[in-house]
Amino acid sequence: MKAEQFKQGREKGTEYLLQQLSSNGQFGNPAAGVTDYYKVPSAFQVSGRTQSANLLIDWIRKNGFKPDGDFGPRPGDNDLYYYLYFNSWVIIGAQRLGQFDLSQKGMEYIRQFWDFKSGGFYSSVIDVSPETKQDLWVTSGCGQAALYTGHMDIAIGVGTWMKRLMELQPDYPRKLYTVYSRSKGLYTEIDKSDPIRYVLINATEGDQYFFHPGIAAGFLAKLYQATLDQQWLDLSIQYMKFAETASDHLLNLLRAGKVAWAASVLYTLTSKEIYKNLAEKIGSNILAQQSTDGGWHSVEAPMLRNDATAEMVVWLDEIYQATRE
Repeated sequence: MKAEQFKQGREKGTEYLLQQLSSNGQFGNPAAGVTDYYKVPSAFQVSGRTQSANLLIDWIRKNGFKPDGDFGPRPGDNDLYYYLYFNSWVIIGAQRLGQFDLSQKGMEYIRQFWDFKSGGFYSSVIDVSPETKQDLWVTSGCGQAALYTGHMDIAIGVGTWMKRLMELQPDYPRKLYTVYSRSKGLYTEIDKSDPIRYVLINATEGDQYFFHPGIAAGFLAKLYQATLDQQWLDLSIQYMKFAETASDHLLNLLRAGKVAWAASVLYTLTSKEIYKNLAEKIGSNILAQQSTDGGWHSVEAPMLRNDATAEMVVWLDEIYQATRE
């Protein structure tokens, strides 16, 4: 019964997104550009709306695909530290749909920001140096894009970077530090202007970037599927240790969606009930926060409904596929 509820939630979310798609393929708020549409091709694809997905992809090709392989339009700051995270979703969505001109050229663009010495991705498209920070969630997203497009040297490099990050943790699983640079190593001194960027704690209130263990473990589980190298499955399980004892508060955040994805993949790979239970618990929390119109509100900004809704559609599909009888 639960699995069918996840499917129904996915369908309601997809119907909400379809209402934002114009007949010419433009999606949502044109001023927001890639920051509004980037997750939507994957959401349409997992829901079986391939015609709508390809309509959107064609609009991106004509209006948002730059000669160098970057995606736009880009509102505001062009040096957000998570700039490449938007690209990774578009690349994966295009690859899922067989739109290889976008996915392969898009991957070539983000490849130039891969630090082959550390294995991570720079959290800047302007300043690329040993001092430039590398964030766990940005590196994970780019690694997933590399995995989808067959750039296995990058994907394995990302896995190696994640292994080093875990080895450097001073207080795991009580805390997960998430920022690294080649010159400094692991950042354990927290920038008070943006503390949740640097460390995840098992909080009982307030916002936390609880997607970190999920996006890392999910990528590593998929890397194991691609390579059958046991070290990546073991490391995926290690990253999920934080989530296994997470507070109900963290599990109720929409940011937990990536943890549910990772748990779904790990349940498929290991058949361990702990992962099924975790995926179902978070999935139920996600459904409880779905609005009557099918959408979800973003944690950071209630206006970013399309972003949150597209991602929840993808994760509900992952939970449904893993837990259905």
